[in-house]
Amino acid sequence: MSDSSHPIRSYQRIFRPDRRIYQIDGRRLPIPGGVPLEWLGWAFAALVGVLVLSQRSILLAVVLAGMGGVLGASSHGWRGGAVAAAVGFLATLIAGVLLGWLDWPLRLLIAPGMIATLAGQAAPDGRPAHRYLTSWSALQMRAARRSLDAPIPAEGEVHVWAPQVWVAPDQHSPVLHHGRVRGPARLVFAHAVVAIPGRGRLVVRRAEGHKLRRGERLAEVIELSDGQVVEVRP
Repeated sequence: MSDSSHPIRSYQRIFRPDRRIYQIDGRRLPIPGGVPLEWLGWAFAALVGVLVLSQRSILLAVVLAGMGGVLGASSHGWRGGAVAAAVGFLATLIAGVLLGWLDWPLRLLIAPGMIATLAGQAAPDGRPAHRYLTSWSALQMRAARRSLDAPIPAEGEVHVWAPQVWVAPDQHSPVLHHGRVRGPARLVFAHAVVAIPGRGRLVVRRAEGHKLRRGERLAEVIELSDGQVVEVRP
């Protein structure tokens, strides 16, 4: 505690203070600023990981390959899952071999310390490394994600949205325009038109000044079955 006041840039410094160890059994550690508890957590986890990988266990390689396959399949399909499983299996065995070549000070002291230091300083997406890894893993292990009834592209995949839009007058237009429609469809006209049967199609013309013949009819709504074709000829 101190009687002097200091500015605080973020309220997280109040509610989530940086916990550090400055002394053990009354003996002050020869480290300026103390040792963060987060650093100790990363160092312990890295030490356990190094010890496990150094065993070069086939069972561990199979388990990590299965986890990689699940993550790869959720974002890149079965082909991506197979590639991720193979990479995870080989990477586990290769890491075990490389760690086995190191002397015990490098393997048990320096390597965990370096991993803990890098993890404590890294802040991807503005968050601590362990929180980022937790949220990223949870996101990758979810089921296939969809938006607007369409699958979301995988990470790194460029999706070009280029729809084809047809712009044409509709039934509210007072003028009859050329057109060709294939059923199934329902055509609605602003005014009555003449429907003339033809060879494999139905021809639609303006009703003004047209004298009806046998087989022709006036209509404002025409229902088309599957494959039936209508040609509009003003």
